[in-house]
Amino acid sequence: MVGFKARDEQRAAWLSCQWLFLVMIILGIGYSPRANAQLINQYFPSELPGYSSDATGTVSLKEILLNQHPGIPVGAYFLKPAASQQFGYNTNILGAPHTAGPMFITNASLGMNSNWTRHAIGASVSVANQAYPTLAAAGYTDWNASAGGSVDLGRDVASLGYSHAVKHLYATDLGNFGISYPVPYTSDDVRLSYRKNWTRFALIPSAAYDNFSFGNSAGTLPTAARNTALLSHQLETQMLQGRFEVSKGNAIVAILRGSEAQYRTKPGVVPSDYIGGGGFLGIDLRSDPVLQYRAMVGGETRYFTRGGGRPITTPTAELNILWLPNQMNTFTLTGQRGLFDPTSPFSRNQTMSTVSLLWDRELRRDIIFHGDIGLSRTDSRATQANASALQQTQSKFAASIDWLFTRDLKLTVQYSHLSSYMKHGIPAVLATGNSRATFTSNTFTFGISFVR
Repeated sequence: MVGFKARDEQRAAWLSCQWLFLVMIILGIGYSPRANAQLINQYFPSELPGYSSDATGTVSLKEILLNQHPGIPVGAYFLKPAASQQFGYNTNILGAPHTAGPMFITNASLGMNSNWTRHAIGASVSVANQAYPTLAAAGYTDWNASAGGSVDLGRDVASLGYSHAVKHLYATDLGNFGISYPVPYTSDDVRLSYRKNWTRFALIPSAAYDNFSFGNSAGTLPTAARNTALLSHQLETQMLQGRFEVSKGNAIVAILRGSEAQYRTKPGVVPSDYIGGGGFLGIDLRSDPVLQYRAMVGGETRYFTRGGGRPITTPTAELNILWLPNQMNTFTLTGQRGLFDPTSPFSRNQTMSTVSLLWDRELRRDIIFHGDIGLSRTDSRATQANASALQQTQSKFAASIDWLFTRDLKLTVQYSHLSSYMKHGIPAVLATGNSRATFTSNTFTFGISFVR
């Protein structure tokens, strides 16, 4: 869900701390899969100093924004608690036969931001638990702890952030071939950036270090266990962004990015280490109160220094359009095409394309409808010249209604449908010897959430 905020001169920070603005050409209507290639979007709180935020929200947040929800003031700081509980039913929990059942989803978070006039610090912790009473091994708990800060140096700003997260690869996520039961992994991220400002031009060098450690799945069937330790790796990224303000709220952006990945070694196995680079040019037009959009095009390449993988060079692009025709409706169209970050078994040589359309409508003052329809696809190139590429296509439809019945509490009813199709076979994880990358699932949920 894309949010709404007043335009200001600090929006440039949105790009400076992102992995990069990858991504896509409008192919139609689609959605962003749960396995998002942009790790920072998953792990880092959007309002944490030292990272970045882009609250380009929709009418679903209108009441909260109008009521000014800064959090709970405690001295020179604001505390921001949030919690939610959902109950539902999933017809295909693991993307395989006979895995339907009820589900319970619990989320809680607590953030702290300073309320200083110049410098800023912040910290956040969050936890998310998914439980399936009839299929206990499919349940998992993710959590994250982050801290960061920025220093105002007059015209310039320096920032530093750190995050530690425990996450899981999941069977129905886009691109997670060969996964049955959840596979845990940890992520540690450190990033540093410096913004040098002139009158209209800003130069923003940044660097990030990530360390990923993958573990074992623990299903109830002997064939379900998977040791994914060889996916463990460290990743270093360097990026230089230039931003020229054509007018207030409108800018031209250029980005150069380089990255290097080193995978865990094992006797008899050659790791698929690689180096990569990319260049991107884009526009950021945010001054119009009715129609706003960002677009970026470029190219990137990935060369495998060990492991025998064939080099990958691909065009990349991203488009984000926000249309607010009136006070009752918001339409958000997004799309992307680019290389996966290495967070799933086949991501080292995997490209992703997605498109999505989100419609938010305020039916009444406190009742808001959300509609989401989307399409996504991954292409995993084979490491051998004569082998077939793996392709997975997922389509999704979702609809929900929010009832903001108090300033802090919201009730939500949601239905979503997911269809996944896999081209070419893959090794397997279930008792039959085959996983099901071709499946459909339907999810019904009812929940209550609190935010302050």
